Amino acid sequence: MDITDQTYNLSNESHCTEWKPVVTQLGLELRASVYANIRKFFNDRGVLEVDTPIVNSCAVTDPNIKSLAAVNQKRIGYLHTSPEYAMKRLIAQFNRDIYQICKVFRAEEQGKYHHPEFTMLEWYRTGWSYKELMREVDELVKSLIHENLNLSKTNYFEYEFIFKKFCNLDIKFAVLQDYVHVCESAKLNLNAQLSIKEYQELLLDQVIASNLPNDCLTFIYDFPEDQAALARLNDNGRAERFELYLGNVELANGFQELTDSNEQLKRFKLDNQIRRLNSKAEIEIDKNLISALHAGMPDCSGVAMGIDRLLALMQGVSDIKQILTFPNG
Repeated sequence: MDITDQTYNLSNESHCTEWKPVVTQLGLELRASVYANIRKFFNDRGVLEVDTPIVNSCAVTDPNIKSLAAVNQKRIGYLHTSPEYAMKRLIAQFNRDIYQICKVFRAEEQGKYHHPEFTMLEWYRTGWSYKELMREVDELVKSLIHENLNLSKTNYFEYEFIFKKFCNLDIKFAVLQDYVHVCESAKLNLNAQLSIKEYQELLLDQVIASNLPNDCLTFIYDFPEDQAALARLNDNGRAERFELYLGNVELANGFQELTDSNEQLKRFKLDNQIRRLNSKAEIEIDKNLISALHAGMPDCSGVAMGIDRLLALMQGVSDIKQILTFPNG
């Protein structure tokens, strides 16, 4: 059919309204203000803004994250789920503090505070501990939201402590049935038996987070070893990792970054083993990151923060789609 023969029924109401953005003008202005304030915050502290590719040669091995493919005639790439690997390569070369505000992509991310395309702020501090970085995260968030939300204080809880506080579980000694009992008491519907790690993740999301005070920032830190991801382990076998919650919504995830290339390669291979066990495709390991760590990345801490979630909370909306311009494309 010739293109001139194609017609559109402009009288159809859907054609008259679907083009409109979801976000309000206030939402646009607030996002612009937050971006400007983030840039001022880091500029005042001598942290350099960087830009890295959105399309990477490798996907991530993490079994809980699915990368989106980006295909052209020459090669298959993947939309980055985080700028982490590329930023670490910059740190290995230039040894300085950097940050980035960018779009990231994760397939199958749906929910009130999830979207396949979202905005991430990620930054790294060389020579800093993850506990020092927690203090800076606290300062940044409070500087961004002070006119919109009134926070009473900031709480800092060890992962082990918060499971005792809200679940009455001692994770050093608890067995599988203890987790099952807590889930049953909390009336969580389970379709299958989970591993202890999966029960911990479920309880943190469904029980602990929902009990966190709404008017506080809460840091949870020192995670179990099997939840280390890309974090360093301390002498007690705990992952030097933290998560930040504003009320019951997770905003940020930070690490004392793993700099040992052999240990990182081992963890990537373990990810692929878990993928095989769960009938998922193995992922090619990002050799550029391993090479950068082998060349020598300085000791540093880093954190990623979800900007869309922060904006939703600042505007008092319960779904991040309400603060996106065109959530359906």
